[in-house]
Amino acid sequence: MTAFAFPVRMTRLAGGSASRPRYSGGGLGRGLSIWKAAPTLTLPRNTGGGNPFRHLTCAVMITLACCAMHAYADDAVPSGQDAAISRGLDFLATQQNPDGSFGPKQKPAITGLALMSFLAAGQTADVGRHGAIIRAAIDYLVSSAGRDGSFNPDHDDKPMYAQGIATLALSQAYGVEENEDYRRKIAGVLSRSVPLILKAQSVKKAAQFEGGWRYTANAADSDLSFSGWNALALRGCQEAGLRVPADAVRRAGEFVLKCFDSKSKGFAYQPGGKASAGATAVAVLCLHVLDDPSTNFARRRETDQGAAFLESNRVTEKTPNLYYVTYYTSQAAWQLGGAAWSRIAYPDLARLLKLQQTDGGWPTSDEGPGRAYTSSMALLSLTVSYHLLPIYQR
Repeated sequence: MTAFAFPVRMTRLAGGSASRPRYSGGGLGRGLSIWKAAPTLTLPRNTGGGNPFRHLTCAVMITLACCAMHAYADDAVPSGQDAAISRGLDFLATQQNPDGSFGPKQKPAITGLALMSFLAAGQTADVGRHGAIIRAAIDYLVSSAGRDGSFNPDHDDKPMYAQGIATLALSQAYGVEENEDYRRKIAGVLSRSVPLILKAQSVKKAAQFEGGWRYTANAADSDLSFSGWNALALRGCQEAGLRVPADAVRRAGEFVLKCFDSKSKGFAYQPGGKASAGATAVAVLCLHVLDDPSTNFARRRETDQGAAFLESNRVTEKTPNLYYVTYYTSQAAWQLGGAAWSRIAYPDLARLLKLQQTDGGWPTSDEGPGRAYTSSMALLSLTVSYHLLPIYQR
């Protein structure tokens, strides 16, 4: 397998005012984000260009993390959310295993989710009170990566979950890493993990499954759940500077569109299946994040109808895979913004606050292994309005 070149040091791009071509209006949207730390940057979303994170200082990160909490006045959050996030992070820190991993099993995937939870709250290995926890999590993910780029030290039978999640998490960690040795280590892992994801996408499949992913790297079909994580991982690496073929991102978006059900006007787990809120939220998020001027995924009729489906098919406490679905509905609603945020995400976030336990964590669930999983998914949902993880910025 050919390793893709990954720059050891990113340099700031020259140019005018900050802009990202994902949205026709240009600019960075409303409010503050870490992309605004260097206001003279030009940030092309998918050209493999420079990395603005390299130039962030600890002081800037702390300031932005604080300001971001209340930057979007029209994207209201439930009262007490900031305190709940702080307590949740403290709890999550207690769940780390001695080797730096999280979770009783499926450790690379759960560790990736936990790592992103801390990063999404503005903490890094050098910033915030959980720096040592973050550093140990990065160490675990780097050490668990195989020579072929896989993240499957425990021989899990569904390794492409961990592949997408761990790759995505490391791409986000790479962006805020100041230690050059660690940047090289993370870059080395990503330069192996991305080709594995691309190879899995290129397995010969029936037309309706082409462009997506499923349980294993040689699977002959695809579904939205596995495809969502791996598509986001490719986009995250692309933004970090890794050379990811634009065609791979386009094909991933096209597979998402194949899961659209014209009767219910929502998205299904697989093409031809029954639409659900969870699958639709994955699709809406991916179509926004994978969007660029050549595809216009975010402006497709299916994307708009998927957003309407989410508003009319609300999540409840009885929704299967509640934490997973809430994670995706909150992320999708953030991309949609405005009324969609208040109608879709706000009730879901309020529900998470009610489910938080006195020790700061969230209860176990049948959908994932242990409280590190549920707590990470809850925290990633609650921190979306901080808009600090670049992969989820709109």
